[in-house]
Amino acid sequence: MVNLRNPLRYGLLFKKNQNMKRITIRDLAKMLNLSPSTISRALSDHPDISEKTKERVKETAEMYNYSVNLHSSLFRNKKSNLIALIIPELNMFYIPSMINAINDYLHSTDYSLFVFISKDKLKREREIIQQCIKWAVEGILISPSSETRNLDHLDSLKQVGINTVILDKVLKNAEFPSVSINNTKAAFSAVDHLISKGHSCILGIFGNPNISITKERISGYIKAHEDNDIESRAEDIISIHNINELDSILPVILNHNVNISAIFSMSDEILAKVYFHVMKVGKRIPEDISLISISDGFFPHLTYPKTSFIKDSGRKMGKKACDLLIKLISNEPTAEIKHLELSTKLVELNSVKH
Repeated sequence: MVNLRNPLRYGLLFKKNQNMKRITIRDLAKMLNLSPSTISRALSDHPDISEKTKERVKETAEMYNYSVNLHSSLFRNKKSNLIALIIPELNMFYIPSMINAINDYLHSTDYSLFVFISKDKLKREREIIQQCIKWAVEGILISPSSETRNLDHLDSLKQVGINTVILDKVLKNAEFPSVSINNTKAAFSAVDHLISKGHSCILGIFGNPNISITKERISGYIKAHEDNDIESRAEDIISIHNINELDSILPVILNHNVNISAIFSMSDEILAKVYFHVMKVGKRIPEDISLISISDGFFPHLTYPKTSFIKDSGRKMGKKACDLLIKLISNEPTAEIKHLELSTKLVELNSVKH
């Protein structure tokens, strides 16, 4: 006969008989000769349970690596404590600091973070949203794919009551709150800075021309020219779908277009490619060509000389979007925020020649 007051002995028999099956509250109850409800309340620090019993239960739970069954907890509490982040891709720029900020914010709460990558495909984005509904996540942060033209596929989230915040690559809408920078203003500030230093022939390099963030930054580039009475030529505006397209485009421009005195890069990823080709063709920065970019600020400090940039903080983006989402979930007053616009600033380093 098993001595149920000896959790060590019962645990060894449990492992042997159950072939290392995941331990349950019922198993802990048998080990300690307590009811399952007492075990549950002890693990959740219920005031009705004595400190001695709580300690005994927690020590045994730790001994046998007991963890809460998420599905059972969801069934009982109707609360998953899960937040989903859906992003188009995972690269070395901007996104890591945004994820870290969200994770750091949630660390002080009861929520856990799931990160999904849509591979920049609308179909995959739709599939992930359905997964999130099945998992009963309590909130979603989403940066839409470049194929996403509207947010109709998010209607199912509203129907089941899952709060959603759009961040970074924002599609303006009246249904879902969003967080972004003023992309037009950021690009304008960068190009206007170059013009103020005497540059009038500026190459602008942008990402996918079909997404709103690119269109807005091109608009800022053009507006800076117009406000300074300088013609913006179509041939000086390059939009690419894939970063590797620059491998064939940039060397030709750098070697043959002697009028170009400065380059504006829309993002860190583009700046890295631009910097590589400027170095490869033997151009000096800033003596031969000046550089400026919209950036999170990490890569510009790795270049020599350091690159001037418009600060677009991935960390601030993640923190503000997550804060807004948690307030929505908690029904805290948010002043009916529909769109939160984050500030940017010029960080002038050593890559722009006067």
